Amino acid sequence: MTGQEPGSGRAEGGPAAPDRRFDGALRPRADDPAVHEALLPVRHPGDSHAASLLELDDGDLLCAWFNGPEEGDRDTNVVLSRLPLGTDRWTAPVPLSADPDRSEQNPVLAQRPDGTVWLFHPSNEPHDQTTARLVTRTSQDGGRTWSPPRVAHEGPGVFVRNPPFDPGDGSWLLPAYRCRPGAEHSTVLISEDEGAGWKEYDVAGTDHLVQLTAVPRVDGSLLGLLRSRAADRVHSVVSADAGRTWSRAVPTELPNNNSAVQLTRLRSGALALIYNHASLERGEFRWVGQGAGRRKKALRTPLTLALSDDDGRTWPWRRDLQTADDEYRDTELGYSYPCITQGRRDGLLHVAYSYLRKTIKHVTVTEEWVRQGRS
Repeated sequence: MTGQEPGSGRAEGGPAAPDRRFDGALRPRADDPAVHEALLPVRHPGDSHAASLLELDDGDLLCAWFNGPEEGDRDTNVVLSRLPLGTDRWTAPVPLSADPDRSEQNPVLAQRPDGTVWLFHPSNEPHDQTTARLVTRTSQDGGRTWSPPRVAHEGPGVFVRNPPFDPGDGSWLLPAYRCRPGAEHSTVLISEDEGAGWKEYDVAGTDHLVQLTAVPRVDGSLLGLLRSRAADRVHSVVSADAGRTWSRAVPTELPNNNSAVQLTRLRSGALALIYNHASLERGEFRWVGQGAGRRKKALRTPLTLALSDDDGRTWPWRRDLQTADDEYRDTELGYSYPCITQGRRDGLLHVAYSYLRKTIKHVTVTEEWVRQGRS
């Protein structure tokens, strides 16, 4: 969810023709062959956003996102593409949701220890996120076929962005947030019965701080990082009881541009964070809108990978994965809403993100590539 930004939907005069670059093929980057990248195919040329990556037990990589005329439109739905193990081309996306009366956004993929693949996504009345409910589907065959959708949480106004995980006590914790008039607010949904039911727990003091991403720390606590609607900095929270209560949010050293971030732990033990290294606080913005609606919007570039070797206390290793290019001059939409996972077989860091809202871009690098940069 982006707050329904002006210009985030269909182009004036109707949707453009499909871009031939969006063929799903992974290729070395021209100026840095250590980086491989692909622009995924799209079903609708209007709006592609909010990617979620999942590596399956068999090595296939799944990517889900929402695609349609524009964010909030009743014809905007969740789609799914696959990168089969041993190949270098993403498949054409297939629809995973199609409620004719609702907009379905922000998909989240996860796999349980028994192999079941889960999809979570909010579903709301067109252009009214306060009406959102949380929908889920499951797959027993690696995302090829799916159960009928069911409502996991009625909300109203419940949204998700980042994947669920075991917080250390065998339960399942799904970061969430409530969209309501006045101020969005972070919560977590916790299931103690393998996803059959969910109990909501408040993350105190998080008005205007949303889209929690969290990992267990070495000491057994949870570290959570949050997007700030003030476009100032990434904020952090800590839980010592497996996510049932959280500390008050405090700003970190990392800037935030009012866009999503995602955190994961690598096999080396380091934490990896993918985010936009820009903020209004640092004066990094462009003017958007017209007349009385003209405003400053924090840049959605560069897209940066950061590493921490001390469980998120400091982030000394940073390297830009995507910087502004000529295409970015024509739109404020930028390169944003990233997700990250590490391949279990090859150890590569897989990142997917919104590429100017035209498609989803998939990029692979190594941890060593990131460590060649320094803050």
